[in-house]
Amino acid sequence: MPRSYKFVTCLTLMIGIALSFNTCSNAHHEENNACPDCVVDHLTIPQHPFLAPNGKNNMHDDAYMSDTYEISGPENRAPRVTLKKYAKGINTCVTLAFDRKGRILTTSVAMLNASILLLDPASLAVIAKYELPPRDPTDPLFPYDDTSGATYFVLDNRDRLIFADSSNAIQVIKYNDTTQKFDALKRYDLSKVLVPMKAPARDHIQMAIPGWQGRYLWFTSRYGVVGTIDRQTGKVRHIALATDGKGEEIENSFAMAEDGAYIITDHAMYRFEAGADGTPKVVWRTPYDRGDRVKPSNFNQGSGTTPQVFGDLVAISDNAEPRMDILFLKRSDGSVVCKTPVFDAGKSTTENALPGLVRQGPNGLEYSVIIDNNYGIERDKVLAKGRCWTHHAGNLIRLDLVPDKDGHYHCHQVWRSKEKSSQVLPKLSLKNGLLYIYTYKYLEDKQDYTWYLTAVDYFTGRTVFKIPTGEGLDYTNFGQPLILGPDGKTAYLGTMGGLLRIQDTQ
Repeated sequence: MPRSYKFVTCLTLMIGIALSFNTCSNAHHEENNACPDCVVDHLTIPQHPFLAPNGKNNMHDDAYMSDTYEISGPENRAPRVTLKKYAKGINTCVTLAFDRKGRILTTSVAMLNASILLLDPASLAVIAKYELPPRDPTDPLFPYDDTSGATYFVLDNRDRLIFADSSNAIQVIKYNDTTQKFDALKRYDLSKVLVPMKAPARDHIQMAIPGWQGRYLWFTSRYGVVGTIDRQTGKVRHIALATDGKGEEIENSFAMAEDGAYIITDHAMYRFEAGADGTPKVVWRTPYDRGDRVKPSNFNQGSGTTPQVFGDLVAISDNAEPRMDILFLKRSDGSVVCKTPVFDAGKSTTENALPGLVRQGPNGLEYSVIIDNNYGIERDKVLAKGRCWTHHAGNLIRLDLVPDKDGHYHCHQVWRSKEKSSQVLPKLSLKNGLLYIYTYKYLEDKQDYTWYLTAVDYFTGRTVFKIPTGEGLDYTNFGQPLILGPDGKTAYLGTMGGLLRIQDTQ
């Protein structure tokens, strides 16, 4: 399997602690202090040759969907908090990326209206705007379970944005510095390949990403279409997934690697490759326990994770009862090497990706993932009294998978944090060992919430600091991703009031 991994040494390992435990001294994470010299031991994620640099190209940071960064984030050094609105009333920013000049690219959504914005990183002012087709308010998925309409986009190696809009077309656009406008370069209408549905329900093209060799754009639809577009001819090839005559739902983004596309449905985990004519071909399919209900916080009765590809494995969650499992599968054949339940019985699920990493240990590759428990979050109550989190179970777990000297894998829980995150997509800095989440506290007198950018120690699970951001609906986040800026001292996330920036000033 091709690899372009680089070994990064943890500079502050305790004397006498074995490398396989990957534990830095607690002294490096004093309360309200970061860990600038505590690098997480890891192998670097390969750079997709047709995407912008890792950490800048999509909401999950790279094609493997690692949700990790080689740079730091805020370290509570005289932080400054800024909230920028881009529409009257409720508006939010979803995916963020950064072009070659360090400018911010984001999807801005205000109910029916959505647009792509190019923002100045200093002022957060709009440099350019590209209007997108409006979303359909009659669709049963709208607005809380609808991930179409450029929620997901990727930035390619030529600063071009690739996304699926709400009219079920894949668009390719690029900002033109001469005209100071976005140029519409390509538009692929995929409305004819969707799953036919009875109105008002409809299928949605969700996302697209270049294959590792660059010839094809891969895409998925909400109700189980997987396809490719030949970038030279425009020819579309696709298949529709089915189980017992019923379609499989795809509500998450998917990972792209050298050996194919990794796509999870509400029934199974897949690895695909392109056939001779570009038609997607199933390399392997691994069913998982999908439980018997849609758990509160989930979009459907299935996994809520984007596949996490790393080393020789891929990690996902299932939807099992009474406890969700984390599964590690071989990339080669999809076989399960470890399956372990997490969190408490009857209160265990996630609608987030699993920030994770792989490192070299004494007996082979070792793996770590972090799981955010979203059980009880009710997105459709974000505007109601008590909002989404009245019944939120919360907590985070770090789970490690380590081989023994005989090559057998063993899963074990390293720590469990009591923090309750808003369902923001968490991010891990491999440079300072901090996991960034967005936490809340209910204010009884105001019957609303106050919000914090919170940092959790990757090594111990201890809360390092909380930076207050604001109170009320404008500062509310219920699932938009958290992104670390390329300057190594800034975090961004979409809220109900626009785009929130937390930036160290020292």
